[in-house]
Amino acid sequence: MKETKNDKLFSEIYKCEDCHTDILKKAYYLGAYCKAVIDGSFYSRVSEGNTTFKKWLSNQIINAKNLNKIYSQASHFEDKLQLVGKQLEDLSFQVTSYTKPSTKSISQYEVSYFFRKGFNEFIKFKKEQKESSQKGKQQN
Repeated sequence: MKETKNDKLFSEIYKCEDCHTDILKKAYYLGAYCKAVIDGSFYSRVSEGNTTFKKWLSNQIINAKNLNKIYSQASHFEDKLQLVGKQLEDLSFQVTSYTKPSTKSISQYEVSYFFRKGFNEFIKFKKEQKESSQKGKQQN
């Protein structure tokens, strides 16, 4: 989907109010970033229809220990497939903004939940953006 000046950034609309630690915020935005990389990979000019990152991610354990590994791999595919866009830049920035180690114990389930929440909310966000874009075209 082609971005326009009227497109909002994911982080402007979705803040994850329930994320009470940096780790959970990181997991949340990483979930959204991974979904953006998966979507972009499929439409990559370098390798159209690419699902390698999606397959790789499906075999990963989503926990606090693996968040940096997952981010590194997503970033690698973003570069390798020459994916560009303000959403990817914004989400990558958000993921790397949350670096404070947690002083309280965070369960794997909580990390996994917020990762999935970010992933699913990015799907919802893209749908809203598409509907907003279509309404804008109809008004013109």
